[in-house]
Amino acid sequence: MAKHILIAHDLSPEADIALCRAIQLAGQLRARLTLLHVASSQPSPALLARLRSAEEQTLASHLQGHPVQDVQLRLEVGSHPAELILQYISLGNCDLLVLGSHHRQPSTGFAGSVQERILEACPIPVLVAVDPAAPPYERTLVAIDFSPCASRALRAAWPLLPPGAQLHALHVQEVAGIHAEDNPDERAFQQSLFERFIGSEFTALPPRAVQFSHGFQSGERHDCLEAALASRRPQLLALGGHSRDALSERLLGSLTRHYLDNPPCDLLVMR
Repeated sequence: MAKHILIAHDLSPEADIALCRAIQLAGQLRARLTLLHVASSQPSPALLARLRSAEEQTLASHLQGHPVQDVQLRLEVGSHPAELILQYISLGNCDLLVLGSHHRQPSTGFAGSVQERILEACPIPVLVAVDPAAPPYERTLVAIDFSPCASRALRAAWPLLPPGAQLHALHVQEVAGIHAEDNPDERAFQQSLFERFIGSEFTALPPRAVQFSHGFQSGERHDCLEAALASRRPQLLALGGHSRDALSERLLGSLTRHYLDNPPCDLLVMR
């Protein structure tokens, strides 16, 4: 369970949405919260004071009515915000990084390339928050395959859910839609493998008052996941951040990249 949440804040509206989620989770989990802002160049003392004042006001306005006991503000200076954020995480005292959805204006905040660099190298779960309301997660969907990073995504999502929440783990046997029912024996074999796999995964999760379910489908990954998103309407989608083609350990998977560009809800990504 997360004990120290880091929110990387770039003074953008997207970051304010992420801050709301970070505060909600810090209160729910009784975790420490650190707000990290990276200035692109060495500010003058007057500008530094204004930056600190702006972040303190942002924190104060979002903290009203939330039971977060331990909150810190940290300012860093550098032209490579992703590296500075990763460097802070490498100190080993953060359990969860929260980011806002990326945007295309690097002069005013984190561009997509910064977010992608963080996601490619971050050793802890990364939560990309897009829901301004930031209610506690009641419905979570995990795209699960047999990869270690997908298992880590499942384990990272589990403690973020309050009692009574629902988590559904969906595995897709990827075949072209027109061939989804062509080989029932292969489908049955794959499903039996998944049943054993997900049973072992569930057994390894800490006991919690969360409703766990799982499903197996054959078809195109994207289409099956889109159908599950439409029917289940999750508030959180958890994904492994790997490349299915294994071209490089530092390439995000195409499915993960798609949902980062078009987030249907909050996203939890785990390498």
